[in-house]
Amino acid sequence: MDWLRFGNPEYLHFLWAIPPLIFLLFFGLRQKQKALLRFHSNVDPAHLQRHKIQAGLLLLSSLCVILAIARPQWGAKPESVAERLDVILALDISTSMLAEDEQSVQRLDRAKEAIFSLLSELEGNRVGLLYFAEASFMVCPLTSDTSTLREFLAAITAETLAHSGTRIANAIETATERLVSGEKNVTTAPDIEGQKALILFTDGEDHGEEAIEAAKAAALKGVHTYCVGIGSTARSVPIPLRGDVGSGATPYKRDVNGQLVLTALDEKLLQEIAEVGNGNYYHATTGITSLATDLARLKKQRFTVRADGAYQERFQWFVAGALILLIYELIHFAIWVHKARR
Repeated sequence: MDWLRFGNPEYLHFLWAIPPLIFLLFFGLRQKQKALLRFHSNVDPAHLQRHKIQAGLLLLSSLCVILAIARPQWGAKPESVAERLDVILALDISTSMLAEDEQSVQRLDRAKEAIFSLLSELEGNRVGLLYFAEASFMVCPLTSDTSTLREFLAAITAETLAHSGTRIANAIETATERLVSGEKNVTTAPDIEGQKALILFTDGEDHGEEAIEAAKAAALKGVHTYCVGIGSTARSVPIPLRGDVGSGATPYKRDVNGQLVLTALDEKLLQEIAEVGNGNYYHATTGITSLATDLARLKKQRFTVRADGAYQERFQWFVAGALILLIYELIHFAIWVHKARR
């Protein structure tokens, strides 16, 4: 029987005890009837009938209990409909992110704090993580497991940064390709395509010139580009050399002429990218709540969670059946006692 199976089939062996119980119960009733006839010339049939009904109800309830603990299963689990948003978080890991706009607080750490805060708002959606500098690479593909993303983020430190340049256009193109391809899952094929989001966490320093065009192209493919600014526009600060951060005399990055290389948040570029990318610009220290609110307004992808072939548990029916039979037996006994006293 392909339509029926048992989760604990070993308990079905208890069914072999049912026939002997039937024989013993009704044999006992027969013997009781003979014993009564020895002392009474006429035995009330209702008395014996009541015991037969009681025996039958107890046997049926025992059968239901045995079947319940064997966990009968039939019927496929129904499909369910869910909604989600696909989001890629792109973190700038260029050496300018080592700069400290605030005392002892690196831009990298500020960006990580903002991402950790945003992840709490994105539970239930699919989120991917991308690192970018002069090149871009997916660290974690789209997933609903945000704990994995948190582990990747915790692992990136100042000592692991090895990229000096920044090409925002490359990050937008890489993320757009991943979001559009979607990494389809056969069990969660989308019924209604939703909007997709790319969030750039960067100081806006860009050594390329194609970021605006890349954001426009992404918007045409349904990807909304949001920018989170890391750093300060108030003043430019030097960039500590990788691996020497926190040492007594911190060496800073210099150009070929020996002059200090200074860096500042380029809000204008990030605002332009967000505007042409159908998104918004936010500053990391104040805008994460607004960003989460704007993401919630996007049209989510609607999909059907396909049944995995598992059968539905039906033991509840047999538990309910056993309870009904036992309650009926108690009611029947109470009525019989009431009549016998009259």
